[in-house]
Amino acid sequence: MNNSPKIPSDETIIWRYMGLDKFLDLLLNDTITFTKASIATDKNEIKWILKNLEETDEYKTHSEGAIKYIEKIRETSYISCWTMKNKESRPLWATYLDNSKQGVAIKTTVKNLMNSIEWDDFGFSYQIIDYRSNFTFEELQSLNIAINTKNPAYVEESEVRFHIFCEDSQLPDRPEFEEMKKFDQRKLRKRAKNGKTVKFNINLDSLVSNIMISPFCSDWQRKNIERLIKDYHPELINRIFESTIKE
Repeated sequence: MNNSPKIPSDETIIWRYMGLDKFLDLLLNDTITFTKASIATDKNEIKWILKNLEETDEYKTHSEGAIKYIEKIRETSYISCWTMKNKESRPLWATYLDNSKQGVAIKTTVKNLMNSIEWDDFGFSYQIIDYRSNFTFEELQSLNIAINTKNPAYVEESEVRFHIFCEDSQLPDRPEFEEMKKFDQRKLRKRAKNGKTVKFNINLDSLVSNIMISPFCSDWQRKNIERLIKDYHPELINRIFESTIKE
């Protein structure tokens, strides 16, 4: 049985909920940020599989090597997380907005996201996150499974994960990773100057299908966000639409 996480279709609709700070970075700098997995909010990011194997005999025998393997993946992987939910999600607003309640949700498709980013020949992958708690030790050898499985407590996110590798030495010696090994990862390591994030240029006109402003913004906050969009990316002003939440 193949338990490997699936690849979404090009036409899959995805959303990104973000606070005002991240939206301003996107809007003013035309860049998208990928974050190192080891500093993600979920402290079990990319090590959930390992946590669920701790009681197995194989883990007790090979724990030192397994821990080093997973930690290297966490330290050299950068991710951008989107949701496949077709409808607006109040829990996701709550998760991604700070105390100011200001922010937006951006709607696009998998294909539009891929085509709008200037990847500069860097290797990337994207999968639908598999939320589960049952693993075999053999699955630990699958980079795809290690990176794209998560605690079922987060299933509400319905995540599609875009992932880039910071070191080609991270990749196993298997045919499916040969193409990724051809990319110049030294450029990527140089780009990750602070060690925490990697930024790529992005074409917002190609990316954005719609922008939904947080329903928890006050009127003046909403007007300020609209003004920023009009000033920096006027082509997007007609793509703003209303939240369905009224509180």
